[in-house]
Amino acid sequence: MTSPDPAHLLSAALRAQAGGSPGPAAPPQAAPPRKRLPVLGVLLFALLLGLLAGGIAGVLTLFYPAG
Repeated sequence: MTSPDPAHLLSAALRAQAGGSPGPAAPPQAAPPRKRLPVLGVLLFALLLGLLAGGIAGVLTLFYPAG
């Protein structure tokens, strides 16, 4: 009688510990598709916000000059 393969022994021991059957394991379910981040929208919002803030700063500088 030959000694059993160590990988099979480990597999059987883990299955027995987990209470599973010696049959093949069910394949894992596929992960749901991930939603893409709205990169273009965020960049456009940041650009518009920067232009708005710059415009406000420019107007305030014209009416209330430093010094």
